[in-house]
Amino acid sequence: MTTAPDTGIKPLLLPPRLRTLEDGDGRRASYLELFFDLVFVVAIAQLAHELESDHSLRGFGMFAALYLPVFLAWQGFSFYADRFDTDDVVFRIVMFTAMLAIAALAIQVPDVAHGDSVGFVLAYVVLRSLLVGLYLRSYLHVPEARPLITRYAWEYSLAIGIWMLSLAFESPERYVLWGIALAWELSIPTLARGLFTAIPVHGSHVPERFALFTIIVLGETIVVVALGTSGSEWAASSALVAVLGFAAAAAIWWVYFGGGGEVTLRRSPAAILVFTHVHIPLLAALTAFSAGMTLAIEHASDAGLDAGTRWALAAGAALYLACVTTAQRATAQGVLRGTERARAIAVSVLVGLAAVGGAFEPVLFTALVASTLILLVAYKLWSAQRFLREAA
Repeated sequence: MTTAPDTGIKPLLLPPRLRTLEDGDGRRASYLELFFDLVFVVAIAQLAHELESDHSLRGFGMFAALYLPVFLAWQGFSFYADRFDTDDVVFRIVMFTAMLAIAALAIQVPDVAHGDSVGFVLAYVVLRSLLVGLYLRSYLHVPEARPLITRYAWEYSLAIGIWMLSLAFESPERYVLWGIALAWELSIPTLARGLFTAIPVHGSHVPERFALFTIIVLGETIVVVALGTSGSEWAASSALVAVLGFAAAAAIWWVYFGGGGEVTLRRSPAAILVFTHVHIPLLAALTAFSAGMTLAIEHASDAGLDAGTRWALAAGAALYLACVTTAQRATAQGVLRGTERARAIAVSVLVGLAAVGGAFEPVLFTALVASTLILLVAYKLWSAQRFLREAA
């Protein structure tokens, strides 16, 4: 049964189907997908807060270790929806339940940082179990996709078993098992890449989903700028660092989205895997940048920024630039000529600032980071106009 043409009302139950063979590349993100993304704001904010609290080497390690399962949870549901979403009542209820589990996962982040990880594991197991349930439902209705569904269902189930097994151990053995489970989950799409041709993803819907999630993470920086300034009693240095932080965030947005037009993935399984996997460090780098900006605003009146803040702010921006270049290589549009070299120079400058910028006052340091990013955007615009003139 299909949607009634006059009323827009559809049946409560619609069996999953392989939408990537029906919709072509014209599919857009649904309202439910956008709503689902919003709950991850809580998780991103918690991760950024923990990095602000502990931006030592250990803190960065803990941040990376907790960021990975949060991202994998989002990616798992996003790729399922890309292929099989029919937006019926069952799918909606499962997604709403997953949102509650994500919220529970997010509020457990501080507990993990302080040694209590049982709640985090249970929330993550619920998320993965819901995803396996969706795949098993699709197995009944989409016979042409059963080779992929079977692999994903048992491989995710194995990961769930490892996560549950970890509860029988204390740290550090528990965290070793987490690492094994996460490495296994990361490998699942790669091991199944031979099935991507017969059971594809949407070439334009997937980049759109990742772009929307990137905006959510980048939005954390805007929140930081606003709240950081409001809590600084309008000190001139804090306000100036906040303005510079906003300028840097705008430049970061421009690097990712400034090309305009629809982004389409290249069809090869390798391109799909590169695009999706490189967004893990890309989004982690953006979150670290947000945490660094918070710290820079808080310490704007100090003589200088500590090493953790500098690396979160400047090196976070540098890692982001490197990842964007890699991601754009996997799209049909590719990277504009000359842009890669300019980004490589900017990455070197930003890493250098993180390494030796301890003598710079926070306002100057933030100004140098923002200027590097703004100059990169200016060069991109100039290169694009030159390309148009040559093409004409």
